[in-house]
Amino acid sequence: MSVLPSGEAPHSFEFVAAPTDLAPYLNSLYIWRLGDEQLDDVLPAYSGQMVVFAKGGGRMQFDDEVAETSDAFFLAPLCQARNFSVNGPAVLFGASINFRGWAALSGLSVHDYHDCFLQPGTVLEDGTAQTLSGLAQRWSAGEVDDAALLDAMCDIIRRGLSRLPEQHLTVIDKTLEWLSSSFKPELDDLYASLPYSKRQAQRLVAQFFGQSPVRLVRRYRAVRAATLLSMPQLPDEIEAEIREAFYDQAHLIKEIRFFTGRTPKRLMPGAGSSINEMLGPDGYSSVNLFGSGESEQLGNDPLDDF
Repeated sequence: MSVLPSGEAPHSFEFVAAPTDLAPYLNSLYIWRLGDEQLDDVLPAYSGQMVVFAKGGGRMQFDDEVAETSDAFFLAPLCQARNFSVNGPAVLFGASINFRGWAALSGLSVHDYHDCFLQPGTVLEDGTAQTLSGLAQRWSAGEVDDAALLDAMCDIIRRGLSRLPEQHLTVIDKTLEWLSSSFKPELDDLYASLPYSKRQAQRLVAQFFGQSPVRLVRRYRAVRAATLLSMPQLPDEIEAEIREAFYDQAHLIKEIRFFTGRTPKRLMPGAGSSINEMLGPDGYSSVNLFGSGESEQLGNDPLDDF
């Protein structure tokens, strides 16, 4: 089996919009396919995923541990970019779960459960977990096609969702709104928007996002910068705004590499990497990556040419 350099593997993403009732909880559904080769790449700091590996398999590096995939598993939210490898041919079905969805579906604190694979039984009740675990075999046997498998995943999510307290929704939504407001949002603005003391707010943000507010600013500043830099046409004003958000070029490169696994050069249009699709509007939509006036400068629909 040959190993293709990152960005050259014959892989494809097919994004499917989440059903209306699940839209508050999901970024999107997707099908990812890889040819006969092996792909070694990096997944950016990303929201939680529910995954069915219908064909093939892979592994991901978590600090000193290499975790192997199974037929069905959850990828807990990632707080930094992680190396992964997939042996093709492979077909993967996924549900990209936003932070509201992760809290409502799993009930797990992201502070305690992040950057790891979780077996279905850790997140779901036994019967629902068994249903998820059996989907890959049903697809291989021809009992369900692609659309039916995604529908089954949606049904599993519906069965697993619980109602979140309004106060917790406020923390999640206000934090996302704050992160979307600027490359460098002010911490005091977040604390002023939440009905908690500063210490309580920090604890709850860590519970739902896995990181402190200060760390989240770093993460989404890097993700926003990476997303914008990967666009085909970027106005000089926005590129200047990106560079002003970092201390210098070295800081920009270091932060983008840590949170996305790429350098700015490798994010340029035409780089041919799956990461451009992962960071696009279908794959990564929890935070408005086009805040701070970028939407107006890019036009009413800045993603038309993405």
